Amino acid sequence: MFPCFERLSPTTDALHQLMNILGHDFTTDLSSSIASLQPRSFLRLKINAEICIDSHDSDEAEAVQVPPVHMGSINFNPFEVQDFLQLNFNNASSGHPRTLQSNLQASESHSSKRRKTAGAVRVIETILSVPPTGPSTPTSANSTARQLQTKPREFPQRKKKSEDGVHHLQPSSVERFVAGLWKQVFSSVELNPTSLAFREINSLCLRVAKMSRCSRALETIIQAHWVDCFEARVKNIGVEKPFLSTTETKMSALREACAILKWSEKELRNRLSIWRGYKEIKDVGGWACLVFAGSGIYRFCKYRGGFGKNLTARLGRLRPSLEVAADTIHPEWRKLLAIIGQDTQKLYSGHPHDWVVCDGMQPVALKSTYTQWYPDFSFTHIEDSVLDQLAWGRDDPRRISGTNTAFCNDCGYFQSNNVSSNECRCFPELYGACKAPVPVQVFRTPLGKNNGLIARCEFPRGSAIGEFTGLITKGMDGTDVMQSGDDERRYQIYQGAMGNYTRFINHSCAPNSRFQKFCWLGSERIILVSRGVEAGEEVTVDYSHEYWEGLDKECLCGEPCCRYLRRVRST
Repeated sequence: MFPCFERLSPTTDALHQLMNILGHDFTTDLSSSIASLQPRSFLRLKINAEICIDSHDSDEAEAVQVPPVHMGSINFNPFEVQDFLQLNFNNASSGHPRTLQSNLQASESHSSKRRKTAGAVRVIETILSVPPTGPSTPTSANSTARQLQTKPREFPQRKKKSEDGVHHLQPSSVERFVAGLWKQVFSSVELNPTSLAFREINSLCLRVAKMSRCSRALETIIQAHWVDCFEARVKNIGVEKPFLSTTETKMSALREACAILKWSEKELRNRLSIWRGYKEIKDVGGWACLVFAGSGIYRFCKYRGGFGKNLTARLGRLRPSLEVAADTIHPEWRKLLAIIGQDTQKLYSGHPHDWVVCDGMQPVALKSTYTQWYPDFSFTHIEDSVLDQLAWGRDDPRRISGTNTAFCNDCGYFQSNNVSSNECRCFPELYGACKAPVPVQVFRTPLGKNNGLIARCEFPRGSAIGEFTGLITKGMDGTDVMQSGDDERRYQIYQGAMGNYTRFINHSCAPNSRFQKFCWLGSERIILVSRGVEAGEEVTVDYSHEYWEGLDKECLCGEPCCRYLRRVRST
């Protein structure tokens, strides 16, 4: 029998068992055959069997020719097999069996001479007793069970390369962006659409936009005030050092500011030229001009296009009107001035149309402009008309019978007060959409027409300026009312005590707007539609011939085509 080895690979173990089964030591022949071949990483050992008759019957043996039988093949590592053959040859020549301990020592001593591998996977040695499977298996045979195990070691094992003098290409911006995308895709962050509702992100966007606008307004306020402080400092230096010229005094204050701001003189001078534009606008137009100017003021002041007497005069005339609109529509805006120690008390309160403005003059209360005719004048601003229940009860005469209240009579689309559900886009300024403050003001007319309505922004042709609202009544005579409805249900809209800004629209024989009927949710509305109103222009409408027919008044529109200029007054 051949010696037993406790540490054998599958290949060498198969060779060892084959030699035991055949009872033939083919170690020398196999070793010489491997040595005769060129070095390769793997070889294949084919096992062929030949069936023959006993050699004593020579005649019959020569007559029968049986082809060899292929028993199989073994893929093996030649270096591993050579080590096994060499070890087998040494064991056979020693003439005595080796114990387990001696085998392990020999294997370890032999392994120390081989090339060390860089991998971290090692074979753990475990001696397991294998039950006998046949008569040829020894009862005390032991085998080595193999397990993959990570051997504890410290990384890295390779020596760190010196980076001195070596230039490495940096990844481009696109590469970093793509790498970040992949990193986020494979991260544990959950992006569930239901976790962040669309309404919430809209609210967040609105808050951020308001914060950004507020921050921009604060920035312009502080920068304009900085110019005031800079000029005051220049005057103080001039008093302290009267021997300095004007230029030297300014440069001294500029260098003092640069030391604190950590900016270069050139950078501060460039900024100062823009900030000085802010100050000039503030001086003539007030703080409201800076706060509500928007981001375009930076470019306007940088290139100073339009700066001059024309800008100064125009902003001076508009300053009171701007402050009225700012205080009544945005009552909290003056609190921004607290950061520079300015007065935060608002000058005007109440509804935006409770004040009558006039270019170059201080605004006056609306009531004061009517007390000479109506000592007890009172006017309530409403958005929707109020039904006179004494005249109509609860039956609204504006309701159109036989009309589908869900769809528009003009465009045919679905109507709803819900912004997300409404599909009708006939007059989005008034119905089915978010409403913004209408850019109009009540102003004092210069031609003796008392009050009028002025447009502060452009109203494109076909856009709605407003709905004619008031008290829905009937049977009034000798009073300015809006007549509408059919013969059976004719109603009047009276704006004497309540209504909106459409009450103050004056007549013109060449108007820039007109009244139009529109059905919203099955109810008739009277809408003022623009014919093309420019910013700063008075909004006018034709009162119609029926209005002037029984009225003892003279038209003051001043148009060349005026139809009611010289009228015969009744005695």
